[in-house]
Amino acid sequence: MSALTLADVVIGYGGPPVVRGVSLDVIDREFLAILGASGSGKTTLLRAIAGYLRPTSGTITVAGELVAGPHTFVPPEKRRIGVVPQEGALFPHLDVAGNIAFGLSRDKKSARARVEQLLEMVDLQGLGKARPHELSGGQQQRVALARALAPEPSLLLLDEPFSSLDAALRSEVRTQVRTLLREVGTTTILVTHDQEEALSLADRVAVMADGLVQQIGAPWSIYEQPTTLEVARFVGDLVELPVNSVDDSSVQTALGPIQLDRRGANNRRHHTAHPRGAPTRATGPGCRSSSR
Repeated sequence: MSALTLADVVIGYGGPPVVRGVSLDVIDREFLAILGASGSGKTTLLRAIAGYLRPTSGTITVAGELVAGPHTFVPPEKRRIGVVPQEGALFPHLDVAGNIAFGLSRDKKSARARVEQLLEMVDLQGLGKARPHELSGGQQQRVALARALAPEPSLLLLDEPFSSLDAALRSEVRTQVRTLLREVGTTTILVTHDQEEALSLADRVAVMADGLVQQIGAPWSIYEQPTTLEVARFVGDLVELPVNSVDDSSVQTALGPIQLDRRGANNRRHHTAHPRGAPTRATGPGCRSSSR
């Protein structure tokens, strides 16, 4: 079953579109990372999924329900979507338990039981009465995650939630979060500009550039078999070679002929194999070839 379906989604802020015709299908319990540089449109897309922005055109369907379309717009609070923003955004006037219980029903007994369950789930037992400023950065992120999971959303959105943590803590917290989300089984979309984060955490990665999804697939295929030069440049290390000429089976470079590997090729770009096995790309005579 599809947890999320985007069909030809276009989003703008009154000027040229920031997201230009994105289509995605995210299956139930999947962890998808949307990877891209600043300005690629990834956060704008996430905000539209959450309901903070209305698409210019296209449709968004969550758990089988149309939530955005030409004549439909379901507000954020009715979409059953949890959001973990950058830096957690905890309410400073509430303690940990109050933050987690914020979106729960007014039944105090059931809310208290759910909060205790989530505190144990995120390994913060005994900290229910602590204030956000008394917690470490990693603990604050786990509280934000617990708050988002409390109403049992059908979809969880993570907006670069680890970017404010130092490198050592970031690695530790994201591993904890990934383990927890596997156990809970919540469909998750992570937006990030960190290639290592996307490739190590996600079941699939969608690489965005210029408001478009350039490639989507398993992390290993994104890294080993990029289908556009933009993806090859953004994911992993890259060495580019000028191409002098191209024929049906090879390209000529300053290092000699390189055999073409046409898997994933289109009529503009061809995925090729370096003589030593490193992927190389050729875009045509006089254009640039790349080798990682």
